[in-house]
Amino acid sequence: MAETLNLTSVCEFLERFAPSQLAESWDNVGLLVGDQTQSIEGIVTCLTVTPEVVDEAIEADADLIVTHHPMPFRPLKQITTDNTVGQMLLKLIQNKIAVYSPHTAFDSCAEGINHQLATGIGLTGVRPLVPVDLLDAPEPTSLVGTGRWGKFAEGSMPLARIAELAKQVTSAPMVKVVGRGTAEIESVAVGCGSAGELLSATIENKVGCLILGETSFHTCLEAKAQNVALVLVGHYASERFAVEKLATVLSEAFPTANVWSSRQEADPIHFA
Repeated sequence: MAETLNLTSVCEFLERFAPSQLAESWDNVGLLVGDQTQSIEGIVTCLTVTPEVVDEAIEADADLIVTHHPMPFRPLKQITTDNTVGQMLLKLIQNKIAVYSPHTAFDSCAEGINHQLATGIGLTGVRPLVPVDLLDAPEPTSLVGTGRWGKFAEGSMPLARIAELAKQVTSAPMVKVVGRGTAEIESVAVGCGSAGELLSATIENKVGCLILGETSFHTCLEAKAQNVALVLVGHYASERFAVEKLATVLSEAFPTANVWSSRQEADPIHFA
């Protein structure tokens, strides 16, 4: 008889995969809701816990939601039905569904979102854009850190082609671009989500283009002034593809569990 899978085992695996010490200081990662002794048979991954994801998890008898974005993210003074977060937390607790979030640790780990995006578009010599120096690191620090950057084996590529590759890897319906489409780019940096703060590191490393989820208008102006191209694929698209891959990783690690990526989650932003 197969040994019963419990929440502790899944949490320990996720901690090894995306060590919490890689998370940003402001973040809220790890097990956020749940009893570590509870058994786990169904796991759903998602980018963000929404009412649709909660209902899907309940209807499909999931025991655990692995969400990229933490929920709750900030400390709560009350958990009531007066707001959306309270409503979701109460439903999850009532249905004994745990919540785990790796968030920025998943962004920065060796096989994390930024690494997947960088290698997905064909970059070579991929390395962290902002390396970290961790004591007792579970893996070489040369493999972990904020963002990624690398070069194309063929030497250079037009910005328009880089934008198309970013669309393909992330399944973005469209992308926004700062810079001329015909500009030849030799090196590219990536930063999932809201990663405008990585522009300075991109400039410092003399990288010609930064692919990110989203950023401010003024960051776009600064990039243009500094002659750094930007490709904005959208926050959802820049991270959702890796959440789908995470479901595969968990399925392979725990073959007795039913693991899937949320089928109800969708980008709240659409184009009219």
